[in-house]
Amino acid sequence: MSSTDLNHVTRLAEQLSPEEQLRLVEHLARGLRRHSDDPHQRTPQSLRGIWRDALPPDADTEVAIREVRNEWEKELKDLEREQS
Repeated sequence: MSSTDLNHVTRLAEQLSPEEQLRLVEHLARGLRRHSDDPHQRTPQSLRGIWRDALPPDADTEVAIREVRNEWEKELKDLEREQS
């Protein structure tokens, strides 16, 4: 935002009643809080901790991950053969 735009918005905000200015500030603060909750701004967490309660207790994630990796390796080999 250019300083001209900021000055214009500031002048408009100053024309609001004190109650409306307070509502505007609260609105802007909510937006800033949401932005600070942006996953790109947070410190990465272990997926084991995040998904711990989302999976059934008998789920063997290591086996599932290994199966997916094997599928990817097969697909990559197929792609390499197609390109040769």
